[in-house]
Amino acid sequence: MPGRQEGHRQRERRRPIELVALVPYPPGTTPSQRFRIEQWSRVLGEAGIRVRLAPFADTRLMDLLHRQGRTLQKAAGMIAALARRLREVARAGRGDVILIHRAACLAGPALLERLLRLWRRPIVFDFDDAIYLRHTSGANRFFDRLKCPGKTAALCRMGSLVVAGNDHLAAYARRHNPRVIVVPTSIDTGLYQPMEREEGSRRVTIGWTGSATSMTHLEMFAPVLRGLLERRDVEIRVQSNRPPALPGVPFVWRPWAPATEIDEIRAFDIGIKPMPDDAWARGKCPMKELQYMALGIPAVCSAVGASAEVIRDGENGFLAAGSEQWLDHLTRLVDDPSLRRKIGLTGRQTVEERYSTRVCANRFAESVWSLVEDGHGR
Repeated sequence: MPGRQEGHRQRERRRPIELVALVPYPPGTTPSQRFRIEQWSRVLGEAGIRVRLAPFADTRLMDLLHRQGRTLQKAAGMIAALARRLREVARAGRGDVILIHRAACLAGPALLERLLRLWRRPIVFDFDDAIYLRHTSGANRFFDRLKCPGKTAALCRMGSLVVAGNDHLAAYARRHNPRVIVVPTSIDTGLYQPMEREEGSRRVTIGWTGSATSMTHLEMFAPVLRGLLERRDVEIRVQSNRPPALPGVPFVWRPWAPATEIDEIRAFDIGIKPMPDDAWARGKCPMKELQYMALGIPAVCSAVGASAEVIRDGENGFLAAGSEQWLDHLTRLVDDPSLRRKIGLTGRQTVEERYSTRVCANRFAESVWSLVEDGHGR
């Protein structure tokens, strides 16, 4: 106890510091930012770290990037964003720590990021996907060649600290920098509260939530969904920013919106996360499954990447390695309400203990304070 009390007194004596967060997208628009630095900001503030978000893209550019064509408009938007980012780089030295989330610029090599080193401030590089690989949405294949995924290695080397979203990404980062910690993407367990479910004669709902960039994973899963519908009368529900293409699968689509996201997921009785076993999927952070689990909804996920780090098969969720295993897990959960409740409660406990906003933000805060107090970057 004396050591804990002394640590608390030391934290109280720390002067407040500012963390300048150079992020790719406007606040509230993308999961990687929302469930990491944006969500941690309140807890970081309590720890004496004031976060100033500086997005590269504005909402107009974001809208353009999700549309087919319009190459000239996209190029003009990127140039305007680059000018804004140069101004942010010029005043980043007013902060005490500089955070680069994924990349300071959506296109090009790590030139702007290298300029940040002139300020001699600690630089934290945070990433939550295998962004060192080529991966883009269909609307932006023209810009794929401009993303320079190789710059991720440069950003790892540049960082006073690298914060990776899972063990797979941390292993990559350690090839370029020994100063690496894992801080998972987190869930605000105050907002994500389970609800009491009345089991009756209604159909069981199996749901998926996600963005257009991961929609292909669901679309490739259509044969399994068709097989399930042949076995059981269930409702398939999808929440996303566009409807999926699921031939032969009747489904209910709900457009994604921040205000309704949690309530839409609460309508699921079972949450799914199918993924292929490829390099990109192995680098994905656990997000969908954590959203399901935080709401007390049993999750069934492909036995790939970080899903296998989060889920203990048969205890707090289910892992599936093939079509038959997927169908077995899903039909078992559809048929057994008590199993759904049991798995859901254990999943909620897992999130509270390991993946809550407070747990993850405090780990991040202590690492940032260590950088400042040890004089890194100066």
